[in-house]
Amino acid sequence: MTTANLTPFSAFDDAMAQARAAAVQTLSLVSVTLHRQFPTGAYLVLKRPIGDYDDETVELDSVRDAQGEIVRELNPYDLASDRLPDVPEDLAALWGDIDPRKPEEVLELVRRIDELARYDLLDFLPEEFRTDEEIKAENQGGRTPLGLPLAAEHCPEHGPLCEPDDHVEPPTVRGEVI
Repeated sequence: MTTANLTPFSAFDDAMAQARAAAVQTLSLVSVTLHRQFPTGAYLVLKRPIGDYDDETVELDSVRDAQGEIVRELNPYDLASDRLPDVPEDLAALWGDIDPRKPEEVLELVRRIDELARYDLLDFLPEEFRTDEEIKAENQGGRTPLGLPLAAEHCPEHGPLCEPDDHVEPPTVRGEVI
């Protein structure tokens, strides 16, 4: 038997590391885009519902502001008829064939990222952004909502992660800058 046509396992590890890095960069694109669509938004809230279907699949829930108030509810049962605000052409072009105004397409992208490294790339929504109902449900064995921090653009130090006139540390997911 010859091993000439076989690929070492390290090639798989390298490809996974590249995919994870691309996933983090794509989460940054989602973050920046949703911030552009909802300038007062601080978090995209996602949930893993408990039900009869795949309990590991994420669902869109809402966009919340810095006080934890809902800026936009995203009904998981009516995503196809919902539309998000327009984004500038240069930002929309970065999405390729995906339309960032369609919540179902945003959800599909987030699911693809989540499937790559489930429980590793998306972090829990900080408690101060959770509703009383979410906290109560969690205390009764329910699932903790997930949150993707939304970020502005044009920081000279951190690129598209914070406003130049209002510099803040860039958001992170599991300790990595998004």
